Amino acid sequence: MDSNHEAVWHRLLSARVTRRGALRGAAAAGVATLLPLELRRAGASEPARPAGTAIQNRAPFRPIRPTTRDELVLPAGYRYDLLRAYGDDVAPGQPFGYNADFTAFFPIDVPDGGRSSQDGLLWVNHEYVNSMLAYGYREGRPKTPGDIAAERMAVGGTVMRVQRGQDGRWRYAADSRNRRITGSTPCRLTGPVAGSPGVGGAIQVIGTVGNCSGGVTPWGTVLSCEENVDEYGDPVTPGGFGLGWSEYTREHHGWVVEVDPFDPSFTPLKRTAMGRLRHENVAIRLAPNGLVVAYMGDDKRDSCVYKFISERAYDPGAPAANLQVLETGKLYAADFGTGRWVLLDYASEPRLRDATRPDGSRLFGGQADVLLDPRAAALLLGGTPVDRPEDIEIHPLTGHAYIALTNNNLHGNFHGQIVRLMEEANAADALAFQWDFFAVGGPQSGFSSPDNLLFDPYGNLWMVTDVTSSAAGDPQSIYGFQGNNSMFFFATEGSDAGKAVHFASGPVDCELTGPCWTPDGKTLFLSVQHPGEESESLTELSSHWPQQDGLSIPRPAVVAITGLPGWAPGRTFHGW
Repeated sequence: MDSNHEAVWHRLLSARVTRRGALRGAAAAGVATLLPLELRRAGASEPARPAGTAIQNRAPFRPIRPTTRDELVLPAGYRYDLLRAYGDDVAPGQPFGYNADFTAFFPIDVPDGGRSSQDGLLWVNHEYVNSMLAYGYREGRPKTPGDIAAERMAVGGTVMRVQRGQDGRWRYAADSRNRRITGSTPCRLTGPVAGSPGVGGAIQVIGTVGNCSGGVTPWGTVLSCEENVDEYGDPVTPGGFGLGWSEYTREHHGWVVEVDPFDPSFTPLKRTAMGRLRHENVAIRLAPNGLVVAYMGDDKRDSCVYKFISERAYDPGAPAANLQVLETGKLYAADFGTGRWVLLDYASEPRLRDATRPDGSRLFGGQADVLLDPRAAALLLGGTPVDRPEDIEIHPLTGHAYIALTNNNLHGNFHGQIVRLMEEANAADALAFQWDFFAVGGPQSGFSSPDNLLFDPYGNLWMVTDVTSSAAGDPQSIYGFQGNNSMFFFATEGSDAGKAVHFASGPVDCELTGPCWTPDGKTLFLSVQHPGEESESLTELSSHWPQQDGLSIPRPAVVAITGLPGWAPGRTFHGW
C-alpha cells in the first residue's frame, strides 16, 4: 500500500485532536468523550427512549486494581464457573476446541420468545491452535496425520447446552444438539463468489477456520467470522498452526459463516456477498425499511471499516426466507475523510473495471473478484485505512456504531481508540455519517488496545483488551500500567461518560474475549483465550490456568460470571 494511503487516518486524527483538544481532555478526564459538533450544529436528535426507562450508568461493581496474577480476577461478590476447557467433551468424540473467542447465548425457549436466562445453547468460536500446548508439537518435526486431525478438530465453533442449577452454578449439560463445527465440516458458499473462478468453481467447501468474533441475526442464527485464514496450509507459517494442512484453499475461507445452533443438520453457509476480509465480527442493525445492515472491521493494520446492506428485507414472520437475506446485497467501505460510505460495485464503478496490476493484467474481472479482495477495491475507491478495526457494536439506545481501533505500531498508535460513528438521520442504511472519539487508550485512561465490545440495555459499554501477550503484564513495557489483559466498563452518558472502570483481569498471557449476556443480565459469558501463550516449553509454562482436574498445562476455556445485579424488573436484553 502506498504511503499516502497509510497517512490518511493519521492526518484525520491529528486534525480532530488539534481542532477539539481531544487528547487534552483525555489527559484531564481519562478519556476523550465528545458530542460531535456537526450533530449539534445540525440539531440532530437521538431516538426516543422507551417510556419508563431509567438510565443506569454507574458500574455495578467496585473496580479491581491492575494485576498480573495467573487467575481470572473479578470484583468482590463476583465469581465464575468454568463451563468447558480445551479437550473437555462436548459430544461423544467431539472435544471442546482451542482458543475460545466469540460467545452467543441462545435461550432454550427461542421458539417461544427466548426469555430463559437459566437454560440455553451457547455458541463458542475457536480461533486457532497453539500446537505445542494443545498436543505437544515441537517445531522441526513433521506433523503426523493425527496432528493435522487434532488441529482441524480444534478450530471452528462449539454448540453446547448450559444450565444454571438451583445452587446458582452454571454447568455444561448433555443435549442432542451439542456438537462441533470444525475445520473438516462441510460448508456451502452462497452469493456472488460461489462457483466463480476465484474459488475454483467451488460451491461446497470443507471446514471453517480462524473463527474470531461474530454476531447474531434477528432470526436467531449465529454469524461466525473467519479472520486469520491465509496462514493455513503454508509450510513456512511461524508458530506452527495450520502447518502442513493439505487440501486447503485459502479463498474458501475468510468469510462470514452463518449457522443455526438449534439444527444439527444445518450446513454452515459462507456469505460471500459480505466480502472476504480478516473479519473480526458482524454488528447487525435494521434499516427503517427492514433491510439488514451489517458493520464489519478488517482486523489488520491500515485496513478499512465496511458496511453490508442486504437486498432483501428481514421478515419476522418468515424464518425460512430470512435465511436468504445475507445472500445478496451491497458492500461499502467507510471514507472517514468525507464521511461517506463508498460502494464497492464492479458494474457501476469504472475505476474497478479499469484497475490493472503492474504486469498490465486486470485486477478485477467482475464483482466476485471485488468480493474476494475488497481491501484492494476499498483503497482504490477512497476507503480510509485505519488502525486495526476490530469489534464494532451498536449502542442499543442511540443506534450509533462504536468501533474498536486496537492499535497500529507502524504509526506510533500503541494504545488505540474507540471511535463513535453516527449515521445521517440515524438511519442504518444511510450513505453519509459523522464520527468522533469516544475513548482514547493510554496510561491517562487506564486501558490499552480495545478489542471486543459489548453493550448493556442502559447503553453502557463493556470492553476487553488485546495487548500482545509478550507485553501484557510486563511492568517494564509501555502497557505495564494495565496489568494483564482486562475487561472494562464505560458509561456512555452522564458525568463519567467514557471513563474506564476496571472489571476483570485475565490469567497470564491471555486475552479475555467474546463477552455476552443472558437476557436478564445476571450472567456474563466470557472466553479466556491463549493463557500461557508465551510458554517456552511444556516444562517452562508461564501460566497454569485453569488448573483443573490435576492438569497444569494452560487451557483456553469459556466461563459464566455471576454476581451481576441484572436489569430492571420486566426487562430482557440479548445484546443482539
